[in-house]
Amino acid sequence: MMNRVLNRLIIVTAALTLVFGVCTWLLRDSRGNAEYYRGSNSVECCEYIEIDLLKTDVRLIPYSGDRIKFEYTSMVPITVMKGDNRIVITESDEFVLSFMTGDSSRFVLDLYLPREEYRSITVYTSSGDVYMGGVRSGTVSVVTKSGSITSENTRSAVKLVSGSGNILLDFDKVVAASSIETRSGNADLIFPKGSSVALSYETETGIFRSELISGSVRGSYMYSFNGGAELIGADVGSGIMTVSEK
Repeated sequence: MMNRVLNRLIIVTAALTLVFGVCTWLLRDSRGNAEYYRGSNSVECCEYIEIDLLKTDVRLIPYSGDRIKFEYTSMVPITVMKGDNRIVITESDEFVLSFMTGDSSRFVLDLYLPREEYRSITVYTSSGDVYMGGVRSGTVSVVTKSGSITSENTRSAVKLVSGSGNILLDFDKVVAASSIETRSGNADLIFPKGSSVALSYETETGIFRSELISGSVRGSYMYSFNGGAELIGADVGSGIMTVSEK
């Protein structure tokens, strides 16, 4: 009896191994690599850009060119839909087995943007990190559930929202109506020395730290630096809010 049970277990294990091997082979790309896809393309420049991804990191990079270019490595193919003065970048609906997730640290979309003024840029991710530097747009909105957000040399009005990730907002020149929001991550705000900033800081249990004031502060407050001409909002639920000059 015991031998029959063992024989059945061996047969089932062998069958599962064979199925797994076949699925792995079928999900390989043209280079024989499982777990990810690579691609690149370019489109004509437009004024509205929308990105909606899951685990893939996003990097917005200004460059000297006249077309919007993108390169990616991702779990699934990434598609670009071109409409009237708008592009929408999303992940394909192609089915991928859950155990073929691969190393998420190598999933990234690089979007190269011609150096011009855009009307609106919107980025949504679930767990991907978002980086942008020196992008010019009327508004830039970034929302991520657990990824971190980094905005360097910021020249646009930005709204940066993360559920649990950290946020860095580094201004090249302070732009009013920008805001930061994170429920459990930390937030860093950096602006040029001598900038006139009013910071509306909201928190539940977080801490406020700045080299521009003495000590650390708990609780919500309105801070004014050098006259407070440009209003910035920060809502940090339980993390540490740090403000500094450069």
